This record gives sequence, C-alpha cells and structure tokens, in this order.
Amino acid sequence: MLTLEETIELILKNLPEYQRQDILKMIDQKRNELGPEIVNEESAAMIVARDLGIDMQQVSNKARLRIEDINENTRSVPLTAKIVSIGPVRTFTRKGEGGEGKVASIVVADETGQIRIALWDDITRVVSEKEVKVGDVIQIRGGYVRPGLGGALEINLGRQGGIKLLDEYELEDMDIDFKEAGVVEIASLRENVYDITLVGKIQRVFGLSIFTRQKDESEGKVLSTIIGDETGTTKLVFWDDDAEKMQDAREGEVIRVTGAYTKAGRYGDIEVHAGRSSTIERGLKIKIDAVEPESQEGPAVEPLGRRNISELTPEMRDVDIAGKIAKIFPVTTFERDGREGKVQNIVVADESGSTRMTFWNEDVEEIKDLREGDIIEVLHGYVKRGFRDAVEFHVGRIAEISINPKGTKLEQLDLSEISVAPRVQAGRVMIAEIDENTTGKSVEVCGVIVGISQTSPVYPACPSCRKKVEETNGKFICSVCGPVKKPEYRMLYKVTLDDGSGAIRATLFGKAGEDMLQMTAEEAQKLIEKSGDRLAPLEKNSDNVLGRYVAIQGRVSKFRDSLDITANNLEFADPVEETKRMKDTLTELMG
Repeated sequence: MLTLEETIELILKNLPEYQRQDILKMIDQKRNELGPEIVNEESAAMIVARDLGIDMQQVSNKARLRIEDINENTRSVPLTAKIVSIGPVRTFTRKGEGGEGKVASIVVADETGQIRIALWDDITRVVSEKEVKVGDVIQIRGGYVRPGLGGALEINLGRQGGIKLLDEYELEDMDIDFKEAGVVEIASLRENVYDITLVGKIQRVFGLSIFTRQKDESEGKVLSTIIGDETGTTKLVFWDDDAEKMQDAREGEVIRVTGAYTKAGRYGDIEVHAGRSSTIERGLKIKIDAVEPESQEGPAVEPLGRRNISELTPEMRDVDIAGKIAKIFPVTTFERDGREGKVQNIVVADESGSTRMTFWNEDVEEIKDLREGDIIEVLHGYVKRGFRDAVEFHVGRIAEISINPKGTKLEQLDLSEISVAPRVQAGRVMIAEIDENTTGKSVEVCGVIVGISQTSPVYPACPSCRKKVEETNGKFICSVCGPVKKPEYRMLYKVTLDDGSGAIRATLFGKAGEDMLQMTAEEAQKLIEKSGDRLAPLEKNSDNVLGRYVAIQGRVSKFRDSLDITANNLEFADPVEETKRMKDTLTELMG
C-alpha cells in the first residue's frame, strides 16, 4: 500500500487543479463517512483517489509491486509487467455445479522475474479476441496468488480482476523499461524451468536431422544451435517447423526465444528447448559480447582417438572405437518433458573384449538396418557407467557413425571366442545402504517383490503431450492440450522390494510395468472396463508378481518421509546366477 504522502502526490500529479488542502479535506470527509475507527488515512486517501478517477495501478516506479515481491500472502495483486507468452483458451466442465468454464494462461515478466497468470471465464476474452499479444505491457488488478504448476506461485484473475493494456506514453510516465523483462542469463539456467525468455548470439548451427516417431510413424525434425550471452553458452534446440525455419541461421545472428523450457543434457549441462508455444525473434539489432563456447557439446577435451574396448574407462570423452556387432536389443521409447525419445543398445566386440553401445533419438534411425555380424565404427563418442555399473559407450550428438567400413580386420573376428557380457565395474547397492545421501542418484537393487500397491495400475494420458488427463462426465481434459477425444492408457503402479537387508518401494511405469504384469496398458484397461474392477490386472497377475526375483535400476527419490525408487529398467533375475555373481564379487574384493 502507498503511504499517505505518496497517494496525495499521485492525486496532485494527475489533477493539478486541486490544492493539497483540498485533498486532505476530502480524506477527512471520507474517513468520517466510512467510520474513522474502520478506515485509516492511507486507505481513505486511496478511496478518494479512485473516486476522482485515478487508476491506482499506475503508481510510481518506486512504489509499484515487483514480481520478486509476490508471495502467498499477497492480496489483490496490482502488477505492471510485460507479456512473454500466451497460451490457448481451454474449456472444461465444472465439478459439482456443472456448466462450462474457460481458462487461459499468460506469462508476464518484469526486471525481477516472471510469473504465470491464470485467466478464468469472461476475462479469457483478452486471449480469444487477441486484445493482447506477446510483448505488450499490461497492468493487472484484483488478482489472487496461489501455488500452481510444480508448486510455483501464480496469479489468478477472475470476475473481480482486470487487465489494462498500457500505451507508450503511459510507460514513459511511469519510467519503467521492460525491453528485456524476463530475459534469463545463461549462467543462471536451471533444469526443468518453463516459460523462460532467452536472448543470445548464435555461435554454431548443426544440421537438420529428420527422424520417424515410433508411436505414430510421423516425421519429426530437430536442429540444434549453440548460443551465448555475456555470462555463458548453452545448447538451444528447435523442433519440427521451427527446426526447418532455423536452417538458414548463421553464426553471429542474435535471437530471442520466448516461452522456452530447460532440461538436462547428456553431460550434466543444461539445454534450452523451443516448444510448441515458443516465440522466436531473429535478426535482433542487439550488441552481445558473447562468451565463446568451449566445444560443440560438453567441456573442452582433447580427442583421445582410437581405443580398444578393453581400454575404455568411465568419463572418457571424444574417443573412437570400432567393433563387430554381437547382439542387437530392441528400440525403447521414453517420455521426457512431454516429448518422445528413443534409445537403442547393441553389444559390439573387438579382439580385446566387448561393450554395450547406446544410440539416442535420430541416431536410432540411422542404425535401423544393422545386423549381427556387421562392423560399426563410431568417432567422437563418450564413455559412462551404465546398467549394473558396466562400462558403456554412448553415441552423442557430435559422433560420426560408419557402418561396414572398408579395410577393417574385424570381419575375421570370431565372436564365439569373445565374452559379450558387460564389463561390470562395481556391484549393486543393498537397500540398507540407500539413505538421504542417495536421493537423486541412480542405483540398482535386486530382491524379491513382497508387495504391490492396491491402486489402478493404469492411467489415461494425453496422446500428444503424454501428461495425465482428468475425466469429468465422460470427457477427458488435458491441462496442456485441452479436450482429448481418446486418451492413451499408460502403466504406473508401485511394488515393494526386499533384498534381505531392507525393503523399499519402487514405482514401475511404461514398459517396466507392462513387463512385470505381462500385459500392455491397453490390455489392462480393457480388463478393468470388462470386470468393473480397477484392481483386476493386479489380482489376475499377482501370482506372477509376488515372489518374483528382479533387478530394478532407477533414481532414488523422497516421497513424504520415505525413500522410493523410480524405475527406468527392470530385469527378471536368476537367483542362482545372482548368488554366484555375489560370491564372485566377494572373492574378488577379498583378493
């Protein structure tokens, strides 16, 4: 709230025909009218200002509310900010009372940050009738604050709220510069942040890649760039139509991307992705003294050149290997940040040994015609620990792949004389070893399934963004894409695993959940619909689940006061082989 003097100054500035004494007299009259024990001088002054037709949202730059000042206790939010993204209007059916509702969201920013504004019902007209656009500066009033997506605070505007589009002269009068409002410095990027605005100079442009999406056989396109600002560099990725439009991008061009999101890259770095609702502005006349990138991806390293498979060690970068293909695993699809990805593993061998080789996304398409016995050469790959802590060779974005190159001696390699088992670097962890310090880390545990959750093992998901949809009166609504005609059912349930040292719950989803129940999510849903029992898939297959000896690999997470594992892989283990493996490991450790 403004002080008494600030309000008086505001009135005199807008209505110079009044004298200070006139304003003070009107304030006293208003207090006496409403009750001096109820209304103080500051509140009475603001009421007088509104009675005189002064928009109390147009306060001075010093007095205005900034986004960084907003908290859960902020009431009747008065805010002046710049629109950085606008979402579509979605309709929904109200629970309980029935009837149709409307909701839209915009993201606004000032020099201190950005925040999402949810628009409800009639006020969504500013979006549907295109009364505002990205880049406009607006004032909002009558908003209320509450936690939204991911627990982040957001402002909600309903019947009591309002939006006003500000003209240039009003901005000059308020002395606020929103030119770069909401722009995030590259050095401050964090993982899994949405609706960011980034301005940077393009420093590298990689070629357009075309791939086929496995779920619907549609064609996808992706193009990556490296951009920089004064604080650092990052990978900026474009998809589909945006990727095609960015093919003519050149080094040195300055661009602004609004409504982008971040995700983790392969080397622990942070990538920025332009999504479906992102806005791209190119050829900006902005001078940026950008930091030079160290390498095309990941920290700068010296190329290691050709290595034998037996010489590979975790954390090697920019290393070349060649091998004969001993085994090809099927393609696996996964979802991350609403996008579908693909991964495929093969086992390759040379005279010194064997290793698992991993391909991602567009590279999976490049090796679709591989056959066991073929020769493959990969330049500029990297090495990391993989399943069961084994050494794995990964084919990254800058890698070069050659299939059946001429002049190799590997054609004569007899695979029967080479062990194709993965080279294990260390044993898996015992459940008793998992504690608070393990949270966020990937582990593998092996044990007997002793319990299974008593909830439906499937849920309806949006076929476009894969997020869970809500069902109301037989209709499905996605919070991102709106109404969904036919949802896609996905597997998700929990099991309890015991390895003798302790027990832990593991969340199985997707293929891991289907493998465990030995049925697809669609089959499970049909069984539920036919029987009318949401637990039918679990009851039918409980004998196949309880008592099974499995190895689960996943990330440790904290849920309420307990630690869980979110599984990304599951294998049915052989108790005899596992006992032998543990015995061999103990023998090796004891010398």
